Parts: sequence; C-alpha cells; structure tokens
Amino acid sequence: MAVIRRLIEIVKFPFYFLFMLISFPFDIAKIAREDKQRKKLKGEDGILRKNPEEDLGEVGPYLFPACIKDFELFFNSFLNDKEAFLSEYKIVLEAPDNFELDKLKPIEVIYLFGKSKEQWQLTDWRGEENENEIESFVETKLKVEIHWKHVSELRKRIGLEAQRDGKFILDLFVAVDKDLKPLSKKLIFLDMNWDAYVYTLVEQSSYDSITGSFKASFCGSEELMKLK
Repeated sequence: MAVIRRLIEIVKFPFYFLFMLISFPFDIAKIAREDKQRKKLKGEDGILRKNPEEDLGEVGPYLFPACIKDFELFFNSFLNDKEAFLSEYKIVLEAPDNFELDKLKPIEVIYLFGKSKEQWQLTDWRGEENENEIESFVETKLKVEIHWKHVSELRKRIGLEAQRDGKFILDLFVAVDKDLKPLSKKLIFLDMNWDAYVYTLVEQSSYDSITGSFKASFCGSEELMKLK
C-alpha cells in the first residue's frame, strides 16, 4: 500500500507543480491589489483607515446614540435593498436636497437620516445668517446654558460686518470647541462638498472614534482652519 501511495504522489506531483506555476502570478497580483488598497486607506500618519463607503454605518452609535436602532434599520435597508429603501423611506427622501435618489451615497444617507431627526446644523460658508445660531444649536442639543467665554471674546473683537467674510466663521467654530472642551464635547463636520458647513455635536470620545476611522468623511474645526 505504501508503494502504491508513493506512486500516486509521484504521478500527482507534476499536476500540482503546474497548478502552482499557473496560480502564482494571480496570487502575486492579489497581494499587490490588497497592498495598494491598504495604502489608499492610510492617512498621512500611516494609520489604516476603513472608509469603504459601506463601513460608514459604523458611525451610527457615535452620531445618533439616542436613535441608533432607527439608524441601523435605515442604513441597512439602504445597503441591502435600495429599491425597498426608496419605497419605505419615501417621505424622508423626498425632502428637497437635490440628491439623485437612484445614485445615493452612504454619506448622503447618513445626512438624510440625521436631517430627519433634526441632528444637523447648517451654516453658510460666509458665516452665520442669524447671530448666535451655533450657540443656540449647541445649547438646544445639550439642554443647558454654556458659558461662552472664547466665543464672546471673539465676537467682541470682530465687528458684525466682518463676521460674514468666510474666515470669521472658522475662528468661531474653533472658539466654540474651546468652550465645549470642559464638557468633553466637540463639533464634528460632515463632508458634503457643499457651500455650507454641515455639523453636529458629539462626545469627544465619539469624535475621536469617528475621525480615527473615517477621516475622509468627517473632520473637526482644526482641519477646517487649514482652509483659511
């Protein structure tokens, strides 16, 4: 039996060797593709970031902790059956945001859900249309009055006319974050590529988790300052 087994192995070897020879280039190509994808997902600091769009649903617990179940149903419906999603959430999706519903992106789905729950604040890129609108948004979210030390100092230093120059608003976001720091809260901005800033308020730890994995889609006031 041992002799027969040995003969079978000898007969099989050329076929095995031929298979390895043929598959080797494909294995190398696969490794190269995976390495290229990993490099694409790395930030400048070399940290591997997720941001395939379907993974964006992971931000739900950090952005919408009070309605996470609703978000998961909403986002998973979009991922799993877009036709059923468009039908089931027709009222939400018909809001005039000029999205192409048949080409919705996950980041747009996150925005639409947050909008339906009144979680986002939008501020024109030039600056506030209504004075103190950012502070009002934050205090409404937190249900508490805040001592706006840095914000008040900034507003006193810059006249009203200069507060719509597109630069003051960036300083204002930074000042808001400084006043929120003692509360371990922070503004987080959604990259919609619009002429308005889309943002909400999250825990500092949530901000760190979101931007740690999804920096291509979310950022803080510090990153916005680079646009100044």
